[in-house]
Amino acid sequence: MRFTVPPYPVSDGRYIKRILRHSPSSLVELIAFTGAQLPLPRDLGRQEGLGVYGPWALADAAWISLGLGQEINRAPAQKRDLGLILGYHLALDDPVSQETKEEKLTRFLLRVAGQQFVWQVDEYSELSRSVALLRQTTLPEKLEVVGPAWEQEVLGCPVTDYVGLARFAWGAATGHRIPQLMGRFAPTAFAPADFSEFATLRSTDDVSTVLERHFVTDAQKLRASFPASPDPLLRRYTHNPLRATPLVSGYGDGYLIPVAAAVLAKAGLLGLYYTGGENNSPRGKAFTRDLGRLFEQYVARQLSLLTDATVHPEIPYKISKKETGKSVDWIVVFPNLVLLIEVKSYRPTAALRLGPENFADILAARPGDAFEQIRKTERLIADNHPAFAEIPHDLPRRGMVVTMEPFHLINTVELRAKIPDIGIPVTVTSIHELEQAVTITDVSLADLLLTDAQQQSALSLQQLFTGHEFLEHNPVLEQAWEAIPLPGNRR
Repeated sequence: MRFTVPPYPVSDGRYIKRILRHSPSSLVELIAFTGAQLPLPRDLGRQEGLGVYGPWALADAAWISLGLGQEINRAPAQKRDLGLILGYHLALDDPVSQETKEEKLTRFLLRVAGQQFVWQVDEYSELSRSVALLRQTTLPEKLEVVGPAWEQEVLGCPVTDYVGLARFAWGAATGHRIPQLMGRFAPTAFAPADFSEFATLRSTDDVSTVLERHFVTDAQKLRASFPASPDPLLRRYTHNPLRATPLVSGYGDGYLIPVAAAVLAKAGLLGLYYTGGENNSPRGKAFTRDLGRLFEQYVARQLSLLTDATVHPEIPYKISKKETGKSVDWIVVFPNLVLLIEVKSYRPTAALRLGPENFADILAARPGDAFEQIRKTERLIADNHPAFAEIPHDLPRRGMVVTMEPFHLINTVELRAKIPDIGIPVTVTSIHELEQAVTITDVSLADLLLTDAQQQSALSLQQLFTGHEFLEHNPVLEQAWEAIPLPGNRR
């Protein structure tokens, strides 16, 4: 795979024109075929010459081609053409070239993180977490939407089938024995026996119904989704609809899959969050609120794996005769540490991912509000408030904000300086990091969190993991993985 990177900067208009030289049918099929043969996104950098073939670049080129391209009087795309297009993408101009403030590098890194890091995830954890949280975690009381029938109403099948279908489509696209069919998924190519592991998706029609409802788009929809006057410096950092609907109809048998990794992302917790969210409809908002409550309980399941700690749930307390409050969501007491955990189903907003000038204000609101909750609870424990009699007040205290999706760079000195200091070290942790942290075997998690208190406010858990040993698999995730139907691909 060869590519050429032109001199920086390349304008977005020039890049788009280069893509539109080719017919969508040839270019997007080439993108799908090429992408299906690549390593998983997080492994691209380990092989020389593949870094330019990131799924974010492939998805961007495919969206432009499908949304703006024409079939008539366009040359068919060749491998060399795709290499040149991806080289143009790598050299695209960026607002960093026009910024003069000292924060311009931080803002650039926020954009890159929002564009690229979301693809570099662990698929085993992502798929298992969806099932573990939505199917195997005890439902809290007073949920609004998530009940006995929610899976059929929202997804059209059980969560396990939904996740298994995404894995099945991905496996077919990336591992087909006939090279010409790589990058595609055609349900009609499989016999009924191939669907036998699913609970309800037992036929081609069943599979196609769910796919068409949630996974499939076409050129007409993509054309309508393309912004009329995009910002030439920020367009590529905005939402790509191929991530939400990764299968494309209208180009041969079955479905074309421009970027296979997007199929797995669709079945991850973030994909399900947006699927159930129904574009912020009243029902969708209720679903996301329910998911937040479930996420709190899921965090508790993970914390229960700690063998040297006692986990206390949220503690109500009185402020005055008429005023009451609640502590952080979970208080974890180790022999040598009290860990205050606030759980938030937050994700970096679209505005934050674009690296705006007011990013400090965005961070102060979310996840900065969680810091304030930790501060209040820490003060109550320190002051020996009677509601916290079971919590030792003479042990060191640390804070942790657990988020549903990673806030990349949030624990760097540059970004943490934007969030007010609350008096104790606090780390912002994604659920993926916590799932690993609770399986550490050669040291207590408390000892890690007590490492160098002065630096801890700018350290992520992942940095603290270096050199330590862990269980091969997280038991909660492993239980969920075994429940996912994986026709022909079970590990």
